[in-house]
Amino acid sequence: MPIADTASSEHGPLSVKDHKRHVWPWAVLASVFIVMAAACGFGVWFFQSHVLPGTTLWGNSVTGKTQQEIADTINDQVKHTTVTAKYQGKSAKFTLESLGVDVDGDAIASDVFNAKRGDVWWQQYAFWITKDIAPEINAKLANGSVVDKALDIDAKEPVNAQVKLNDAGDAFTVVAGQNGQGADASNIAAQAISSLKSLGATQPRTVTVTLDVTEPTVTDAIANDAKSTLDTIAGKNVSIKVAGTDIATVTVPMLASSMSVNANQQATLKSGETRNGYVVFDSAKLQQYYNDQIKPSLKLEREDTKLVVNNAGEVISTETEGHDGVVIADGADTGVGTKLADALASGSNSITVAGTVDPKQEVKVTHHVVIDLSDRKLYAYENDQVVRTLNVAVAQGNDMTTGECVGLMCTPTGDFTIWQKLPSQDMSGSLTLADGSVEKWDVKDVGFVNYFSHGGCAIHRIAGGYTADASMPYVANGSHGCVGIGWDVAEWFYNWCGMGTSVHVQV
Repeated sequence: MPIADTASSEHGPLSVKDHKRHVWPWAVLASVFIVMAAACGFGVWFFQSHVLPGTTLWGNSVTGKTQQEIADTINDQVKHTTVTAKYQGKSAKFTLESLGVDVDGDAIASDVFNAKRGDVWWQQYAFWITKDIAPEINAKLANGSVVDKALDIDAKEPVNAQVKLNDAGDAFTVVAGQNGQGADASNIAAQAISSLKSLGATQPRTVTVTLDVTEPTVTDAIANDAKSTLDTIAGKNVSIKVAGTDIATVTVPMLASSMSVNANQQATLKSGETRNGYVVFDSAKLQQYYNDQIKPSLKLEREDTKLVVNNAGEVISTETEGHDGVVIADGADTGVGTKLADALASGSNSITVAGTVDPKQEVKVTHHVVIDLSDRKLYAYENDQVVRTLNVAVAQGNDMTTGECVGLMCTPTGDFTIWQKLPSQDMSGSLTLADGSVEKWDVKDVGFVNYFSHGGCAIHRIAGGYTADASMPYVANGSHGCVGIGWDVAEWFYNWCGMGTSVHVQV
């Protein structure tokens, strides 16, 4: 049975005409939806490379402009918008560029382009949600000397404050600036800035120049701010790392060699420069410092740290600091300056260079002294090995053959440590002996004194100029308890025998 070309309803069959009447509204809605979806898709695509809706620059809508268009507009204004200035019948034209007011149009354009891109996706395209980018441009940065020269004004130039190394070369200090007198260029710059902020919609007015006290571009306040920045960086001990090991630290002299102070924080940086506040770092100068001062000090072979200890294991001195063995990978340190400049600007604590490190180790060496009163010898030991034997003269009370105490004044026996050292000392005094007699002495310029007993006994250079190898064996005991050593060995012993060295005196 053939099927009729009709549709039914509760009211009876629908004609083809009725069917079409019900379908067309949905087709229209679908078409509208497709058009809207296409428009939205186009909008999303378009604004990937153009400024988002609702974005303004100094209150001016820049929606739909490209980042490059905005940068070009700003840079063109800075270079070509002129302000006429008059003084005593003379006139000249000035731009922000000629006045030294540097404006980084590329950086501002980047800020504008990215102004809303961190928002929720739908807010990015909501034109009623606005975000204004309004970087401040300081008219006081205008260089008045340019105006003075152009208008033949007899002026006294201001002197910029400076940030310099102190005399010791280990910290920064500020040298105060000096005010000058001449044209007030800030009013001229203000007119150009006003025109710039309108993106050329308003034109600058003519300015009548007045003379005033002129501050330096780098004021004392700016210099002190820059010093604070540098002090903070120096205190962080920014390091150069190889294989996780610090091989060098950015020092105050390194910072000083590579930095300058720029009062205009909106200024365009040169290639290889970075900024931290008012401080600008030059990567080429950082690289040069590394090449000249750091790299030559790196050693391929490690040298261990040599610590001197006494018999109790206490560290008494560092004989050798030692160093790591450092091998830099081929060409890996050619970009040290660039990495450091970025780190100093961003506040990072370190940079990394490819290579290997053989870390230094700690080696302990025991120093101790044995004085034998019977043979009148001093033995200097390192790790139980005698490194030097010295002839000595001891107290008058010690027997010349056995070393035993047979008189009233003797060199004490037992275990001691060096507790005081003096490169030279006048020794004088008096002592009442057990038999009632009084012993007096007054010896000038006793050299290389090493006190081992708290009773006043020391190992020191003997009076009289005797030498250890020749004269000393024939010197009669004559001290009041001290141990005398020859003039030719006294300085060596003084340097070898550190504070805290163990001393054992025996018969």
